[in-house]
Amino acid sequence: MTYDGPGVFRAPIANSAAQENFQRTVRDGIAAERIERFTDRTLDNDPVRLWGTKQSIEGTWNNIEAGDFLLFYRDGTYEYAAKVLGTERNEPLAKDVWPNYEEGSPWLCVIYLDEPVELGVDSSEVHGLAGYDIDYPMGFSPLNEMGIGGLRGKYGSIESFVYGDRTEDDSAVEQTRSDTTTARIDVDSQPEFELPDSILDGLHFPSGEDHEDRVTELLGELEDALNAGKHIILTGPPGTGKTEIARRVAGYLAEAETDFYTGYQTTTATADWSTFETVGGYMPSEEGGDDLSFEPGQVLHCFKRDEQQRNDLLVIDEINRSDIDKSFGQLFTLLSGQGISLPFTREGSQIDIRPGSETEKSDLPPHQYLMPSSWRIFATMNSYDKTSLYEMSYAFMRRFAFVYVDAPTVPEDDDARRQLVRTYADVWDLDVADDLVAAIGDVWFVMNNAADERKIGPAIVRDMLSHVRGTPPAQRDRVVTQAVLSYVFPQLEGVRKREAVIARLAEIDAIDSSRLRSVASDVLQVRPDG
Repeated sequence: MTYDGPGVFRAPIANSAAQENFQRTVRDGIAAERIERFTDRTLDNDPVRLWGTKQSIEGTWNNIEAGDFLLFYRDGTYEYAAKVLGTERNEPLAKDVWPNYEEGSPWLCVIYLDEPVELGVDSSEVHGLAGYDIDYPMGFSPLNEMGIGGLRGKYGSIESFVYGDRTEDDSAVEQTRSDTTTARIDVDSQPEFELPDSILDGLHFPSGEDHEDRVTELLGELEDALNAGKHIILTGPPGTGKTEIARRVAGYLAEAETDFYTGYQTTTATADWSTFETVGGYMPSEEGGDDLSFEPGQVLHCFKRDEQQRNDLLVIDEINRSDIDKSFGQLFTLLSGQGISLPFTREGSQIDIRPGSETEKSDLPPHQYLMPSSWRIFATMNSYDKTSLYEMSYAFMRRFAFVYVDAPTVPEDDDARRQLVRTYADVWDLDVADDLVAAIGDVWFVMNNAADERKIGPAIVRDMLSHVRGTPPAQRDRVVTQAVLSYVFPQLEGVRKREAVIARLAEIDAIDSSRLRSVASDVLQVRPDG
């Protein structure tokens, strides 16, 4: 189960030639009559707008699909966005419309675009949501999953981010919504949570496991937990769609329950987290010097922004990576619905967080935050991190409901197993040869049967299929082996039976057993027999 919406690709306008090309072929467009001389493609627009990439990054270009978006970057800003209509590898066309290419490096990977939209978004906003350390793109590249999730959390969808109304001021869609809704947010109570099956549309559950019943059952478990006043931790094998489910549920509630919610935020926990990331702490003031001022963390940002009351749901991916007591210790009391005072001050007053049901609804002073009764955390963790689970204090765990998202059963029968993988490949629109489907299916079966504590879900299978598709028969064993090393080996860290898993993987016909054992010895410190 994975995100099935549009992808986002960052396209830097890196020099004067690229700027000229952008103005001429994206903003102005090229007459359809001229383009038709070089392509058999049906052209629905006139003028035709297009962008291109060099052959050296064809691998990235191959992942672009109709409906995705390009964000055009220049001088610290994503200035424009354009929806992708299609792609075509066409060197004669590229040389005609972009004659100013570097010697030997024409933009032969063509991207057809819809009319560009003026965006004007500071790159630090986008890159901050993605967790990038730099505020400029390193060449033509996709925005990572965390960045896409962050944009969806802040704006509701990628389409809203691109097409939201920014004509009257420079504020983003999320802030516009905040201005119009905060005055009527219900902070005293919570809605009667009802989650329709349509929330998980596009997330594939194998038909053999009764798709509709499993979707209804899973959403029913989430409903029950929410109505019981619990926060939620989705747990299960890696790649089963836990993060996507959390984002979809949070996004649905933010859109459907506008009397209660103003949006949702996403973040990924790390081992370095402390209460500074969750609650906040002192930072040097903007005026400089030795003065320090209190800056709110992830949780407090959900309650107030720009001195306006909010109620943003919080999605925390891989919460077990953090030291729970160190990161959330000050919040244990708050998560049980009681107010707390923090060891920080703002304008001379101690920072207070109060439950919505116990607070006057007049304008809050800068030092006070109000936690709405309906606020929730949706967190995820991999089920094989059982040690981390039991290291969580009971005080923390009892404030959450744990909802399990299992991996599908991988059939022992060869034909049934290949049909399962083929079904997933079709859902993901991946054209993969039968022998490669069979090989990846064999890998999946071994992983989900040789070591119960380290099953893998469909998302990791998708990564492997994407890695091997298009591989010529002569290269099959090398590429399949590399896919296992890249996507499966990281899941074997700490597995007690990993020697047996590697031994069984080495028996698969499409695996280079010598290469597999060599890397297993170096990376996992195991020496399987064989």
